[in-house]
Amino acid sequence: MRYFQFARFSNGTILGIGVILLWVVVFLMRWVIPSFFMVQAQLLTDPFLQFPTEDSVRVVWFTEFAGSQHVLEYGERLQQTAIATTTQLSRVREDGKSRVGKQTEDGQIYQQPVKRDIWRHEAIATGLTPGQRLPYRVTSTRETGESISSQTFTLAPLPPPGTPLKILLTSDHQLMPMTPANLQKVAETVGRVDAVFFAGDLVNHPDRASEWFDDNRGLAFFPVLQGQTRATLTKGGIRATYTGGSLIQHAPLFPAVGNHEIMGRFSMETGVNDQFNEL
Repeated sequence: MRYFQFARFSNGTILGIGVILLWVVVFLMRWVIPSFFMVQAQLLTDPFLQFPTEDSVRVVWFTEFAGSQHVLEYGERLQQTAIATTTQLSRVREDGKSRVGKQTEDGQIYQQPVKRDIWRHEAIATGLTPGQRLPYRVTSTRETGESISSQTFTLAPLPPPGTPLKILLTSDHQLMPMTPANLQKVAETVGRVDAVFFAGDLVNHPDRASEWFDDNRGLAFFPVLQGQTRATLTKGGIRATYTGGSLIQHAPLFPAVGNHEIMGRFSMETGVNDQFNEL
Protein backbone atom coordinates (compact mmCIF):
# COMPACT_ATOMS: atom_id res chain seq x y z
CA MET A 1 0.00 0.00 0.00
CA ARG A 2 2.80 2.35 0.88
CA TYR A 3 4.59 1.37 -2.31
CA PHE A 4 1.47 2.14 -4.34
CA GLN A 5 1.07 5.56 -2.71
CA PHE A 6 4.72 6.35 -3.31
CA ALA A 7 4.36 5.28 -6.93
CA ARG A 8 1.36 7.55 -7.44
CA PHE A 9 3.30 10.47 -5.99
CA SER A 10 6.28 9.75 -8.23
CA ASN A 11 4.12 9.54 -11.33
CA GLY A 12 2.48 12.84 -10.47
CA THR A 13 5.85 14.44 -9.94
CA ILE A 14 7.07 13.13 -13.28
CA LEU A 15 3.92 14.38 -14.95
CA GLY A 16 4.39 17.84 -13.39
CA ILE A 17 8.02 17.98 -14.49
CA GLY A 18 6.97 16.94 -17.97
CA VAL A 19 4.43 19.77 -18.18
CA ILE A 20 7.02 22.29 -17.01
CA LEU A 21 9.55 21.06 -19.57
CA LEU A 22 6.94 21.28 -22.30
CA TRP A 23 6.23 24.92 -21.45
CA VAL A 24 9.98 25.66 -21.41
CA VAL A 25 10.35 24.16 -24.89
CA VAL A 26 7.34 26.11 -26.18
CA PHE A 27 8.76 29.33 -24.70
CA LEU A 28 12.18 28.74 -26.23
CA MET A 29 10.75 27.94 -29.67
CA ARG A 30 8.32 30.86 -29.61
CA TRP A 31 10.50 33.65 -28.23
CA VAL A 32 14.15 32.94 -27.44
CA ILE A 33 15.37 30.86 -30.40
CA PRO A 34 13.73 33.02 -33.13
CA SER A 35 15.13 36.14 -31.49
CA PHE A 36 18.60 34.61 -31.45
CA PHE A 37 18.60 33.71 -35.13
CA MET A 38 16.44 36.53 -36.50
CA VAL A 39 18.18 39.48 -38.18
CA GLN A 40 17.30 42.63 -36.25
CA ALA A 41 15.05 44.89 -38.31
CA GLN A 42 16.59 48.28 -38.93
CA LEU A 43 16.22 51.51 -40.84
CA LEU A 44 17.87 51.55 -44.25
CA THR A 45 19.56 54.88 -43.38
CA ASP A 46 19.99 57.09 -40.39
CA PRO A 47 17.87 60.23 -40.57
CA PHE A 48 19.45 63.27 -42.23
CA LEU A 49 18.57 66.96 -42.56
CA GLN A 50 17.44 69.03 -45.54
CA PHE A 51 15.90 72.40 -46.43
CA PRO A 52 16.22 74.41 -43.20
CA THR A 53 14.22 77.63 -42.83
CA GLU A 54 14.23 80.29 -40.11
CA ASP A 55 12.07 78.12 -37.85
CA SER A 56 12.03 74.61 -39.35
CA VAL A 57 14.07 71.82 -40.92
CA ARG A 58 13.10 68.65 -42.76
CA VAL A 59 14.17 65.23 -41.52
CA VAL A 60 14.42 62.41 -44.08
CA TRP A 61 15.13 58.69 -43.78
CA PHE A 62 14.64 55.47 -45.76
CA THR A 63 13.31 52.00 -44.96
CA GLU A 64 12.78 48.75 -46.84
CA PHE A 65 9.22 48.42 -45.51
CA ALA A 66 6.14 50.60 -46.02
CA GLY A 67 5.24 50.48 -42.34
CA SER A 68 2.12 51.69 -40.57
CA GLN A 69 3.56 54.90 -39.07
CA HIS A 70 6.76 56.96 -39.24
CA VAL A 71 7.35 59.64 -36.61
CA LEU A 72 9.90 62.35 -35.84
CA GLU A 73 10.44 63.21 -32.16
CA TYR A 74 12.37 66.36 -31.25
CA GLY A 75 12.89 68.84 -28.41
CA GLU A 76 14.88 68.86 -25.19
CA ARG A 77 12.90 65.84 -23.94
CA LEU A 78 11.84 64.64 -27.41
CA GLN A 79 8.40 65.87 -26.43
CA GLN A 80 7.38 67.25 -29.83
CA THR A 81 6.33 64.97 -32.66
CA ALA A 82 5.69 65.20 -36.39
CA ILE A 83 4.20 62.50 -38.62
CA ALA A 84 6.24 61.77 -41.74
CA THR A 85 4.99 61.72 -45.31
CA THR A 86 5.96 58.45 -47.00
CA THR A 87 6.74 57.90 -50.69
CA GLN A 88 7.81 54.66 -52.35
CA LEU A 89 10.74 55.04 -54.71
CA SER A 90 9.57 54.09 -58.18
CA ARG A 91 12.70 53.20 -60.18
CA VAL A 92 15.43 51.86 -57.90
CA ARG A 93 16.65 48.40 -58.86
CA GLU A 94 19.57 45.99 -58.67
CA ASP A 95 21.16 44.28 -61.66
CA GLY A 96 24.09 42.17 -62.78
CA LYS A 97 26.65 44.87 -61.96
CA SER A 98 25.32 45.62 -58.46
CA ARG A 99 27.62 44.89 -55.56
CA VAL A 100 25.01 44.12 -52.93
CA GLY A 101 24.41 41.30 -50.48
CA LYS A 102 26.20 38.16 -51.63
CA GLN A 103 26.77 39.41 -55.19
CA THR A 104 30.48 40.24 -55.42
CA GLU A 105 30.92 39.56 -59.15
CA ASP A 106 28.87 40.41 -62.20
CA GLY A 107 25.69 38.37 -62.59
CA GLN A 108 26.11 36.11 -59.55
CA ILE A 109 22.52 36.74 -58.38
CA TYR A 110 20.96 39.30 -60.73
CA GLN A 111 21.06 38.71 -64.48
CA GLN A 112 18.68 41.56 -65.33
CA PRO A 113 17.22 44.53 -63.42
CA VAL A 114 15.10 43.59 -60.39
CA LYS A 115 12.92 46.16 -58.63
CA ARG A 116 13.80 46.92 -55.04
CA ASP A 117 11.16 48.13 -52.60
CA ILE A 118 12.36 51.21 -50.70
CA TRP A 119 10.36 53.97 -49.00
CA ARG A 120 11.35 57.58 -48.26
CA HIS A 121 9.99 59.29 -45.14
CA GLU A 122 10.04 63.05 -44.57
CA ALA A 123 8.89 64.92 -41.46
CA ILE A 124 9.20 68.63 -40.64
CA ALA A 125 10.42 69.94 -37.29
CA THR A 126 8.71 73.30 -36.77
CA GLY A 127 8.76 76.06 -34.17
CA LEU A 128 12.55 76.07 -33.97
CA THR A 129 14.68 78.96 -32.69
CA PRO A 130 17.68 80.18 -34.74
CA GLY A 131 20.93 79.40 -32.99
CA GLN A 132 19.38 76.67 -30.83
CA ARG A 133 20.21 73.03 -31.50
CA LEU A 134 17.77 70.34 -30.30
CA PRO A 135 17.97 66.55 -30.05
CA TYR A 136 15.83 64.41 -32.34
CA ARG A 137 15.22 60.83 -33.38
CA VAL A 138 12.90 58.99 -35.75
CA THR A 139 10.82 55.86 -35.27
CA SER A 140 9.33 53.65 -37.98
CA THR A 141 6.67 51.08 -37.11
CA ARG A 142 6.35 47.97 -39.25
CA GLU A 143 3.04 46.46 -40.29
CA THR A 144 3.58 43.83 -37.56
CA GLY A 145 3.69 46.51 -34.87
CA GLU A 146 7.45 46.30 -34.34
CA SER A 147 9.03 49.75 -33.90
CA ILE A 148 12.57 50.65 -34.94
CA SER A 149 14.11 53.88 -33.65
CA SER A 150 17.24 55.69 -34.73
CA GLN A 151 19.87 56.97 -32.36
CA THR A 152 19.40 60.52 -31.11
CA PHE A 153 21.01 63.27 -33.19
CA THR A 154 20.66 67.08 -33.27
CA LEU A 155 18.92 69.54 -35.57
CA ALA A 156 18.65 73.31 -35.97
CA PRO A 157 16.99 75.81 -38.34
CA LEU A 158 18.87 78.29 -40.50
CA PRO A 159 21.55 80.07 -38.46
CA PRO A 160 21.15 83.81 -37.76
CA PRO A 161 22.91 86.13 -40.24
CA GLY A 162 26.56 86.67 -39.41
CA THR A 163 27.01 83.34 -37.65
CA PRO A 164 30.45 81.75 -38.34
CA LEU A 165 29.88 78.39 -40.05
CA LYS A 166 31.84 75.28 -40.95
CA ILE A 167 30.62 74.10 -44.36
CA LEU A 168 31.83 70.98 -46.13
CA LEU A 169 32.01 71.44 -49.91
CA THR A 170 32.27 68.09 -51.66
CA SER A 171 31.31 66.38 -54.92
CA ASP A 172 31.77 63.33 -57.17
CA HIS A 173 31.69 60.65 -54.50
CA GLN A 174 30.60 58.04 -57.10
CA LEU A 175 31.65 55.09 -54.92
CA MET A 176 35.28 56.24 -55.02
CA PRO A 177 37.50 54.12 -52.72
CA MET A 178 39.00 57.07 -50.79
CA THR A 179 35.66 58.69 -49.94
CA PRO A 180 35.09 56.86 -46.60
CA ALA A 181 38.63 57.74 -45.44
CA ASN A 182 38.27 61.39 -46.47
CA LEU A 183 34.92 61.84 -44.70
CA GLN A 184 36.19 60.08 -41.60
CA LYS A 185 39.06 62.55 -41.47
CA VAL A 186 36.58 65.44 -41.79
CA ALA A 187 34.73 64.17 -38.73
CA GLU A 188 37.97 63.59 -36.81
CA THR A 189 39.64 66.93 -37.60
CA VAL A 190 36.86 69.45 -38.24
CA GLY A 191 34.17 67.86 -36.07
CA ARG A 192 30.50 68.55 -36.63
CA VAL A 193 29.90 70.76 -39.67
CA ASP A 194 26.99 73.18 -40.11
CA ALA A 195 26.10 72.21 -43.69
CA VAL A 196 27.18 69.92 -46.54
CA PHE A 197 27.21 71.50 -50.01
CA PHE A 198 27.35 68.72 -52.59
CA ALA A 199 28.19 69.87 -56.12
CA GLY A 200 26.74 66.94 -58.04
CA ASP A 201 27.57 63.36 -59.09
CA LEU A 202 26.49 61.78 -55.81
CA VAL A 203 26.62 58.26 -57.30
CA ASN A 204 27.41 56.68 -60.66
CA HIS A 205 24.04 55.22 -61.69
CA PRO A 206 21.12 56.69 -59.71
CA ASP A 207 18.65 53.87 -60.44
CA ARG A 208 20.92 51.29 -58.77
CA ALA A 209 19.70 51.22 -55.16
CA SER A 210 22.86 49.78 -53.61
CA GLU A 211 24.93 52.74 -54.83
CA TRP A 212 22.87 54.88 -52.46
CA PHE A 213 22.31 52.52 -49.55
CA ASP A 214 24.35 49.34 -49.14
CA ASP A 215 27.05 48.63 -51.70
CA ASN A 216 28.92 45.68 -50.17
CA ARG A 217 32.33 47.31 -50.70
CA GLY A 218 31.37 49.98 -48.15
CA LEU A 219 31.21 52.83 -50.66
CA ALA A 220 27.48 53.67 -50.86
CA PHE A 221 26.42 57.32 -50.68
CA PHE A 222 24.49 57.49 -47.40
CA PRO A 223 26.62 55.19 -45.20
CA VAL A 224 29.85 57.12 -45.91
CA LEU A 225 28.18 60.45 -45.03
CA GLN A 226 26.67 58.96 -41.88
CA GLY A 227 29.67 57.10 -40.46
CA GLN A 228 27.90 53.77 -40.95
CA THR A 229 30.17 51.96 -43.38
CA ARG A 230 33.21 49.70 -43.28
CA ALA A 231 35.48 50.18 -46.29
CA THR A 232 38.91 48.58 -46.40
CA LEU A 233 41.93 49.98 -48.20
CA THR A 234 45.23 48.14 -48.68
CA LYS A 235 48.43 49.88 -49.76
CA GLY A 236 52.04 48.87 -49.31
CA GLY A 237 50.96 45.83 -47.33
CA ILE A 238 49.09 48.00 -44.82
CA ARG A 239 45.37 47.34 -44.43
CA ALA A 240 43.06 49.97 -42.93
CA THR A 241 39.27 50.12 -42.48
CA TYR A 242 37.31 53.38 -42.56
CA THR A 243 33.76 54.16 -41.41
CA GLY A 244 33.11 57.50 -43.12
CA GLY A 245 31.85 60.42 -41.03
CA SER A 246 28.66 61.04 -39.06
CA LEU A 247 27.88 64.34 -40.80
CA ILE A 248 24.43 64.69 -42.38
CA GLN A 249 22.58 63.43 -39.29
CA HIS A 250 23.41 66.82 -37.74
CA ALA A 251 23.96 69.09 -40.77
CA PRO A 252 21.62 69.79 -43.69
CA LEU A 253 22.59 68.34 -47.06
CA PHE A 254 22.34 70.67 -50.07
CA PRO A 255 22.87 68.55 -53.22
CA ALA A 256 23.12 69.84 -56.78
CA VAL A 257 22.09 67.69 -59.74
CA GLY A 258 25.04 66.42 -61.77
CA ASN A 259 25.06 64.46 -64.99
CA HIS A 260 25.34 61.23 -62.97
CA GLU A 261 21.96 61.94 -61.37
CA ILE A 262 20.24 61.72 -64.79
CA MET A 263 19.36 58.27 -66.13
CA GLY A 264 18.72 57.43 -69.77
CA ARG A 265 16.02 55.19 -71.25
CA PHE A 266 14.24 53.01 -68.65
CA SER A 267 14.19 49.24 -69.14
CA MET A 268 13.63 46.06 -67.14
CA GLU A 269 15.70 44.03 -69.60
CA THR A 270 18.98 45.85 -70.22
CA GLY A 271 21.47 46.62 -67.46
CA VAL A 272 21.42 49.85 -65.45
CA ASN A 273 24.78 50.94 -66.87
CA ASP A 274 23.47 50.61 -70.42
CA GLN A 275 20.29 52.53 -69.50
CA PHE A 276 22.38 55.34 -68.09
CA ASN A 277 24.15 55.75 -71.43
CA GLU A 278 21.08 55.29 -73.62
CA LEU A 279 19.36 58.62 -74.34
